Amino acid sequence: MAGRLEQRPLDESHRVPSAKEQVETVPGVQKKSRFTVQEFEAPYYKSIRFRLTAWYAAALILVIVALSVSLHTLLVRALSNDAQSRLGNAVVELEDNISVVARLTSPRDPPDLGPYYAVTPPSFDSTLISGLWYSVFDNRRVVVEVDSPGGLSTIPDDLEDALGDDDVFEVDRNTFKSFQVGGVESMVLVAPFQAESVPGIPGPTAGWIVVGEPIGSRANIIQVVDQILRLFGVVGVALAVWGGWLMAGRALAPVERITQTADSIGNRDGTVSLSRRLEVPDTGDELSRLAHTFNRMLDRIEEAFNTQRRFVGDASHELRTPLTSVRGHVDVLLRQLRSDRAAIEKADLIEELGVVQLESGRMSRLIDDMLVLARTDAASQADILKLQPVSLDVLAREAFRTASHLATGQELTFTIDEPVTLQGDGDRLVQVMIILMDNAIRHTPLAGTVDLKVGRGFDPIEREWCASIRVSDTGCGIGAEHVPHLFERFYRAENARSRASGGTGLGLSIALTIVRGHLGWIDVDTAAGKGTVFTVWLPLAVPDQPEPPGTVSSPGSVSTVENVKRRMRLGLPGR
Repeated sequence: MAGRLEQRPLDESHRVPSAKEQVETVPGVQKKSRFTVQEFEAPYYKSIRFRLTAWYAAALILVIVALSVSLHTLLVRALSNDAQSRLGNAVVELEDNISVVARLTSPRDPPDLGPYYAVTPPSFDSTLISGLWYSVFDNRRVVVEVDSPGGLSTIPDDLEDALGDDDVFEVDRNTFKSFQVGGVESMVLVAPFQAESVPGIPGPTAGWIVVGEPIGSRANIIQVVDQILRLFGVVGVALAVWGGWLMAGRALAPVERITQTADSIGNRDGTVSLSRRLEVPDTGDELSRLAHTFNRMLDRIEEAFNTQRRFVGDASHELRTPLTSVRGHVDVLLRQLRSDRAAIEKADLIEELGVVQLESGRMSRLIDDMLVLARTDAASQADILKLQPVSLDVLAREAFRTASHLATGQELTFTIDEPVTLQGDGDRLVQVMIILMDNAIRHTPLAGTVDLKVGRGFDPIEREWCASIRVSDTGCGIGAEHVPHLFERFYRAENARSRASGGTGLGLSIALTIVRGHLGWIDVDTAAGKGTVFTVWLPLAVPDQPEPPGTVSSPGSVSTVENVKRRMRLGLPGR
């Protein structure tokens, strides 16, 4: 129901002290110096820009290293497969050109030698296997052919070690090994070949072919490729880090503008300027939404700050009125006591002291109301309200008894439709009913009627069953232009709210705060000259019941009054 507060200019006497002045004037509070964002600027390595760039560079380095290792492995494997293919082709060429003749043993041969074979060296153009060297051994382990200068005339220990524990001449399949041959790293293929005991059928092993190739050229290729990968990796990382730094700075520029705007809100002289807003880029990204959110936050802060400033100014003005009255009457009494008159008329003294008592009571009520609002502003509703199951009809009887003493001739009536139980703070709900009834009594003529009615009702706007508290009067009513502002602090309607009525201007604000703490809301039905009805709706502690017959309506059939109420409810914070 509470509308947007309108800003009213304050004269110099109502000016709120700045934050700097408040700190300087509060006893026991040490004056604090003000720092700007630049003075609190963190080291560059802690900035989001640096961390984004560092993470980006680290991820890129990992990708480049993984890619380089993969390329290196693939290149080594490809070159190795190519070398093995060449060695295998060379063995096939050599086998095709080797002539094997079986020979019997002689008495001079070792007894365990068994049959052996005479191997005729291959006769073909050696350019077919250019760049390779080979050696051919018969089954007696005697070299038959050596391709000089890189061939082997004997089986070196290095080759034995490379082949493992097995003897070279025990190898029954093609075996590849890498080892040093004459100080040169080489890849060697040891391949057995067979004699034919029957044409077309392989026989026993007749000898071995050892083919090798220096791998120095392959190592040179791998080294060159590795150097190229390192060079491009370093250059790529440097360019990526530089570009990432620029992109991160460009992306975070709105954040820097938000920081500068937030810093500019508080000036160095202690004053506060909440009028600045961010320029929102039309990008639709996260930073654009952040700028929108920040501007909305500034709107709420500015509204709350202006409300608080008006509240303090209005409070000081409200307190000044009774204080001025008290001081004036006390001055009159003092002047009379100090005058030459022998005595003060008793009636005059009673009148003056009565005014002082009235104004001091008004100040006391005003201060109490301000303390209530201050506590609700400073704490959460959970810290203030003590929610428990309460019976609304019992609370209403208590409130009605208290309000009966406030009447000055008006007729008070009390109705309970049915007992209602809800989760609430009993003392606070009684306070709400007393505030509403006191407000109705003060603005109802002596012959008028004030009615308190509690029960269960169906709210046609929210379309749910609720506990309802209804306070109606036959007073002068309130103009429609004042209704949206009724719950603003210190607001008074010209035709229905005045200081002469004894109100502080805070009662309805307190009632609304308590009702909102119960997740409820307040409706107002009024018109000038037709009285006023305040209806408090509170959630029930029991499950919702079906809608009563005849209440179902389409959105287009909702009345204009209900639409106004709905808009006013949506304007209530927290609802």
